[in-house]
Amino acid sequence: MGLFSKEACTFCETEVGMLKRSKLASKEFICNDCKRKTNYFARMDYTSKDAAQNMMETLAQEEADFEASFDNAENRFQSAERNFKTWDLGSLRVHYRCNTRIGAFQINLDAMSRYEHIPVFYFDTLIPYRFEAENAVLEDSRRHEVTNMNANYVTVEERKDTEGNVTSCTVVIPYNNDCIREIKLQGDVRNKEEEEAFYDFAQRMNQDRINWLNHGLYDEARKNKMQMKNISDTAMAAFKAAATGGNVEEAVKQGIEMANDIEEGKVKQGFFGKLLKK
Repeated sequence: MGLFSKEACTFCETEVGMLKRSKLASKEFICNDCKRKTNYFARMDYTSKDAAQNMMETLAQEEADFEASFDNAENRFQSAERNFKTWDLGSLRVHYRCNTRIGAFQINLDAMSRYEHIPVFYFDTLIPYRFEAENAVLEDSRRHEVTNMNANYVTVEERKDTEGNVTSCTVVIPYNNDCIREIKLQGDVRNKEEEEAFYDFAQRMNQDRINWLNHGLYDEARKNKMQMKNISDTAMAAFKAAATGGNVEEAVKQGIEMANDIEEGKVKQGFFGKLLKK
């Protein structure tokens, strides 16, 4: 009976059979057409109606912002690769690219061709999932996990036959997101070379995460240096204004504006330490 019965999609209200719908965590149904507007890797049985709606509304902008981020990437820590790099993980072909300057990456599969968007993932969420109460603030212990450079969160699981030969491998990417929790990329393997491709891909992702952390530490040190110089320059400008009858308040105001711009990443340290607006 359930196989032939129809239920209305909670988003488009189209009535569809069991083979063309999924049940959300909040007990409503979503049809396959609406599901293709969400994240391919999201599990609908983990996903509430509100979460699915949020994905539909934000995926396009996230994808566009990620594409635009390559135009602003700096050539440091091999920070960005606009073109997808392809890994043949046994019988599964995976396309991957990342921008470690902003800490984001994309994974694309042939099976995603009917989905509207290639989702964007973030390295600061690439940690083992843990349930948190709604509106809970990320605890300090989790922040330590995010910034742990010694952690290789992306791992490889092997499946062997009775003779101990590896028959398939799975790259496991943990993700601390209520709708996803982990991404699994599984493919059958026939030889050692195909098996090693899984470990190569996992190592690449782990290294990209470390590069993102290194870039963040570099940016923080550079930002601190720029703030110290701005404090010195502002004090000098205020002193000069006071000595010459100039506008001290204006000098201080400009220093505060510069400090805010530095904090927001709107200025960079140029040649010989000169502060230049981007």
